[in-house]
Amino acid sequence: MTTEDECLEALRRAADELGESPTKAQYEELGLTPASATIIRTVGGWNAAKENAGLETSYSRGSRVGPKPEDVDLPPGTSWTDLSVDQRWHCRNTGWNSERTLQRRSRLRSWLNDRKRDRGCSRCGVDAAACLDFHHTNEHTKEMAVSRMVTFGYGKDALREEIENCKVLCANCHRRLHYSSPERERRRWVHDRKRDAGCRRCAESDPACLDFHHPGDTKETTASELVSESKPKQRVSLEIERCQVLCANCHRKEHYAPPRSSSNR
Repeated sequence: MTTEDECLEALRRAADELGESPTKAQYEELGLTPASATIIRTVGGWNAAKENAGLETSYSRGSRVGPKPEDVDLPPGTSWTDLSVDQRWHCRNTGWNSERTLQRRSRLRSWLNDRKRDRGCSRCGVDAAACLDFHHTNEHTKEMAVSRMVTFGYGKDALREEIENCKVLCANCHRRLHYSSPERERRRWVHDRKRDAGCRRCAESDPACLDFHHPGDTKETTASELVSESKPKQRVSLEIERCQVLCANCHRKEHYAPPRSSSNR
């Protein structure tokens, strides 16, 4: 959360670069952070912020909105002057804002991984973050999947509240909980193929937990997609032969990439 001191320091930095007390338009042109709208919300007004920063607050008779930068593209029919302060700032700082969003998501995912690892699977004790899920024990209290909440911009307070409604399960135990035996003969045949092979990295042989993993760049489609499209068994078998059988936990580990930033407890 941006503090008033950070807002005032940004204004002073802008004044140093400009050689004068900045208007909102001049400040926005510099591309500094926090955004001018954040300063106004935090301090209570643009002139109030400049006064607290020890800068002149004389009225500017110039345009309050600077010209659109040449490297900013707007959708057809959109006027630069009609955009809000926040919208203009985001247009000028698309790359920086996108990177900031990715960093924030990485921090939250790392924090969630720590929460899962601390609790471990409530059924089998697995504690590898790559394998663990938050399982909602009551669908009626479910806001949305915890991982999706990160993507949708929820913060730690909302995430804490949501995971209080969850148990931690590993991918294998989560699969078993939601598993129902296939009714179609072709799907039963595929499940039998997985069960007969078993996970090549551990002793798991429950078809509810098993996946066909394509090593390297051999993947063209999946056995499940071929079955859904009613392809002949010969074609499904050909795709299966390109695969290794892995349980969901081992499959997760195979594809796991940790968040880019370290956790923040």
